[in-house]
Amino acid sequence: MFLNIVAFLLIFGVLVFVHELGHFVTAKLAGVKVEEFGFGFPPRLLAVRRGETEYSINAIPIGGFVRMLGEDNPQEPRSFASAPKRWRTTILLAGAGMNVVMAVLLFAGGYMAGWPTASDFEVQVRAVLAGSPAAQAGLQSGDVIVAMNGQSIGDTDQLRAVTQQRLGQETTLLIRRGNQEETLKVTPYTTFTPDRGALGVTISNQPLKVEPVYYPLGPALSEGAQRVGDTIRFTVTLPSLLAHGQVPTEAARPVGPVGIWDVTSQAAHETATTGWWFPLFYVAASLSVGLAIANVLPIPGLDGGRLLFVIIEAVRGRRISPEREGAIHMVGIAVLLTLSVLIAYYDLTAPLPGIDWGFK
Repeated sequence: MFLNIVAFLLIFGVLVFVHELGHFVTAKLAGVKVEEFGFGFPPRLLAVRRGETEYSINAIPIGGFVRMLGEDNPQEPRSFASAPKRWRTTILLAGAGMNVVMAVLLFAGGYMAGWPTASDFEVQVRAVLAGSPAAQAGLQSGDVIVAMNGQSIGDTDQLRAVTQQRLGQETTLLIRRGNQEETLKVTPYTTFTPDRGALGVTISNQPLKVEPVYYPLGPALSEGAQRVGDTIRFTVTLPSLLAHGQVPTEAARPVGPVGIWDVTSQAAHETATTGWWFPLFYVAASLSVGLAIANVLPIPGLDGGRLLFVIIEAVRGRRISPEREGAIHMVGIAVLLTLSVLIAYYDLTAPLPGIDWGFK
């Protein structure tokens, strides 16, 4: 339990703190007065003033906050609201930007600490097309294809290559079904479409052995950046993938602090059990990307919601009244807090499933 608490506070706290650090640094560069930069949330434990900014350490060590002068008052000199649009945009995007950078570094850390990589496979049948040569031979979903025409099969590419050599010819398949091996006779199609294949099966590589592969710094950073890009692209296209049934609905499930506690606890347990640091790096990096994306959503109360008002101002040539904008953000925050409670309830009543880290 102690390890789970440390992992949760360290991961969640650091990610939110880094996010706020982005706002803080860019606000200082923009000449906006930062009244307080806090680590953790009140009640306050101690504070020290350096120049015009108070730096505080607070009792709840989850993240941090930046309190800027006049966030909704453009009449106040050196206030956030009075800063030029380009600077307000930069300040608002800096938090998400820092989370993206942090995610690249965390993924890179995972690659350097040993990224789990399959080194040995078996070919498993996932589905059998009705009336196909595979169905006529008696192949079933879940069967493992051990050999074809006397040649051992180690991956799907090898199976396709051997099948290509036997088109229209009866050949033997050695399969494993459960704990038993069987020999089947199959005659691949002579002509076929890509979606049907020569055998009429859907197959996949199932890893038999997974070992850590250690990357040097340069390649690790490159792989980390690519994985962040892939994660962002997947998230952006997720609504379309859901609509077409290409991913399960559970993949789009939002998680709150309770869900984050769950995944960080699973990662901490896996690291303690296996000695691999990959789970902690992977979870922290994924959460960092998620935090970046969530904060740029155009929802009042979030950075993206404030950015939306800056865009509206640029299009209209004049800003919406600070009073109206402030009221809209307050409503947005109230809605977000309500959603957070609902998400937390769902996380408690329907816990996230266990994570398959792929270790063997």
